[in-house]
Amino acid sequence: MIRTMFAASAAILLALFIFAFSSPPASAADPKCGLLKDCTFDNFYGDAGPCTTDWKCDNPGGIGLTEHEGWPKGPSLTFAGDAPFDRKVWQRVQVTPGKGYRFSCPFCVVNINGQGWHDGDQVNRRLGIDPFGGTDPNSPNIKWSGDFFGKGRFEDDSLQVSEYARADFITVFLWVNNPYGDKHVDVFVDTPSLEENPDMQPIQIAPPTPTTAPTQPPPTAAPTRELPPTQEPTLEPEPTDVPPPTEEAVVEPTATLTEPTDMPNPSRTRVAQAQPTTRPVRTRVAISSSDAQSDSLQSNAIQLGVIGLVGLVGISAAILMVAAAAFLLLRRK
Repeated sequence: MIRTMFAASAAILLALFIFAFSSPPASAADPKCGLLKDCTFDNFYGDAGPCTTDWKCDNPGGIGLTEHEGWPKGPSLTFAGDAPFDRKVWQRVQVTPGKGYRFSCPFCVVNINGQGWHDGDQVNRRLGIDPFGGTDPNSPNIKWSGDFFGKGRFEDDSLQVSEYARADFITVFLWVNNPYGDKHVDVFVDTPSLEENPDMQPIQIAPPTPTTAPTQPPPTAAPTRELPPTQEPTLEPEPTDVPPPTEEAVVEPTATLTEPTDMPNPSRTRVAQAQPTTRPVRTRVAISSSDAQSDSLQSNAIQLGVIGLVGLVGISAAILMVAAAAFLLLRRK
């Protein structure tokens, strides 16, 4: 029983020992992409072709994948051509503003005419970071690494660039330039990495002032200043209102027309009207002379009656006054 337990324990220890020493180092087998997506380029081809997923490029026709090249395994992103070319690939990554980031590429290998790299080869590689997250590969905001003409395989870590993030996103760029027109050039790129740079202390980022540029109102103020010229044509209607002279010209002919027509008409009509109006009066008097005499007699009789009535009233009033006076005298006695 004891021997069985001892043998089982020894077997377990031996298995652990073999597993510990036989497993390869994690750093050698597992590349570090950091904040990048698809740093092994396994998904470089989207449904619409190359450069349609996380990675974008300025010339999809000259960029592809090579299955048998790469690290730690294929495929690798390949810049290939038999003539001079200048091509860029980029990816936009979300970051924390104010922090410093390092973009590096441990595998950016050159192969010329199928014979690998040789000292003195002029195929240039660069890495860049746009701290504002722009996607223009020719933007002046991009901070580029120095020119790199080395072998570009692991031991040489000079192909890198660091920069502070100035926005919520930054964009990393891979740039390959081939000056040869008489050689076939392949540049294999695999496992680039974007990580926070511990040597860069975070900085304070001011509010995004670039947004103030579109808010500058001078261009909008210019059209408002151009309104005065537009008001001048509005003043031009005033000369169009000056047609009063034309109205006066219209009034003058009307006045001249009425004067000759009015002058004879009133003179003639007045004379004509005066004669018939007076003549009927005279004819009426002549025809109704007896009526007029009877009317005058009636009016005279009425006047005499009124006078007699007034006289009676006056006499009666006088009698009353005398009687009253007499009554008062008798009463005093």
